[in-house]
Amino acid sequence: MTPLEAVVLDVDGTVATCPYDFDAMRAVVSAVAKRWGFEETADQPRGIVERIAFIAEALGERGEGFRADAEEAVRKIELHGARSSRLIPGAGEALSELRAAGLKVALITRNCRAVAERVLSRLAAYDILLARDDVPRVKPDPDHVRRALAALGCSPAEAVVVGDHVFDIEAGRAAGAAHCLGVRTGASADAELLAAGAEAVIGSIAELPAWLRGRGWMRS
Repeated sequence: MTPLEAVVLDVDGTVATCPYDFDAMRAVVSAVAKRWGFEETADQPRGIVERIAFIAEALGERGEGFRADAEEAVRKIELHGARSSRLIPGAGEALSELRAAGLKVALITRNCRAVAERVLSRLAAYDILLARDDVPRVKPDPDHVRRALAALGCSPAEAVVVGDHVFDIEAGRAAGAAHCLGVRTGASADAELLAAGAEAVIGSIAELPAWLRGRGWMRS
């Protein structure tokens, strides 16, 4: 097989720990929505980004005002959580090894850019970061992965997508990535990652270079 050209990595739970209070985020979105006159519905999405978009659309011309308030409230919770986020052991070394082997590295996250940059402040071994501020549709939409690869000048057929969450695997598969791998350092169990389309699940990002090299997918 032709060696890969790019690696697209999720951030939270894959490259760094994920100490964010998602229940608090949902609660604050609901509180902001109530202030804007939106009544809770049973069919609103569970994902924070998707929930804000759902309510904004339901509010019509008042939706953008609600969106700005809700996103600012969520950002404050994210920034608080970012204070205790740490790189996954071996993450920096793994990314450096990937780049030393000639692979391009993209990081993608559903977090805002301010939070992602704070979390990654001690990490330099990557080529591009795309946060939710940078794309019109975040993962699991494949647009997030496709835009990251386009920025690197690589096609999905030349890439591996790696993440801890089902959303990461779904995004990679939908984007047409050559390979999708799960890691055990985050939100989803092995069975969930495999059911979403991961071809394997490894312990952590620290194992990624050796795993890719062992299959001939990465240059020595």
